[in-house]
Amino acid sequence: MHKIPELKNLLSSEQDIIVDTMTAKLQNHFYNSRNKVILVFDGHGKNKSLKNIEVKFASTDITPTYDDADKLIKSIIDRSRNKKLLTIITSDNGIKLYARDSGCNVWSSRSFWSELKRKKTRKEDLLRESNEKPQVVTKGEIEYLLKEFTKR
Repeated sequence: MHKIPELKNLLSSEQDIIVDTMTAKLQNHFYNSRNKVILVFDGHGKNKSLKNIEVKFASTDITPTYDDADKLIKSIIDRSRNKKLLTIITSDNGIKLYARDSGCNVWSSRSFWSELKRKKTRKEDLLRESNEKPQVVTKGEIEYLLKEFTKR
């Protein structure tokens, strides 16, 4: 979030707002996807799951406590059975190296955010096009158009 200008202003918000906003953005992107997403935050909070999105905090009241999000991410990588299936999205160089060395795919936060925006724009364009061009034309519409365009 620190590297994405559109998200940086969220950092001054309350934790719940940050978590809910990021979760909503990811749910939009991963809607009907089989991908499992784990969103990791520094600090203390309550872990939660919403469909295929898990929110994890470095420190909670009921799970092991990690000093920071980096250690939690490394733990998630270490516990994964097939690291080649993991994609780690981060701008932290230490996490990037650890993930690559472990066999994970790595994306920078900026690249991922750009892809998210590109896909959202594409979806909006497709939706706009589908609203502009009807998929089915009724018999009544055809008769009306024929009448209108054959008038002299």
